[in-house]
Amino acid sequence: MEKKDVMKQYVTDKYFSKGHWWTTIWQTVVAIIAWICVIVPVYWTISSTLLANNQRFIHAWKYAEGKTLFYFFGRFFVIAFILIAIIVIISTIHNNHRVKQHISKEVQYNQDELAVRKRRLNDFYSTRFGQQTFRKHVKHYTVDPEQNLDPDEIHKLYED
Repeated sequence: MEKKDVMKQYVTDKYFSKGHWWTTIWQTVVAIIAWICVIVPVYWTISSTLLANNQRFIHAWKYAEGKTLFYFFGRFFVIAFILIAIIVIISTIHNNHRVKQHISKEVQYNQDELAVRKRRLNDFYSTRFGQQTFRKHVKHYTVDPEQNLDPDEIHKLYED
């Protein structure tokens, strides 16, 4: 299947497809209004605080309370960020210590039985598909129909 056919089948976008001009106009207007709602407050804040002495910019406010509030929130968010970063780092170190030292580490399986199962499986695969060195280094291998595995063949191998 061609990439264009897949795109037509699974991807639909009324904004770019033909015959949906009203949707395109509406979404474009909403996007422009949304960007204006983002840009205007940022411009007002920066022009009235950081660029207050530059006369080339139109300032939204000129009173000292707005500047004081802006710089207060600036310091507030910097301090809040530093405190949150310290708390997160300390919590991570504490959690890592708990996991390493206090969580019980028990082996959930019998290692001797696992070794026996691995050996049986390797012997089975060697008999069915060839030696392990051949299986790991072969680039192309075709399985004969007689070599296909039954759904419960490995399970039966483990039961023996």
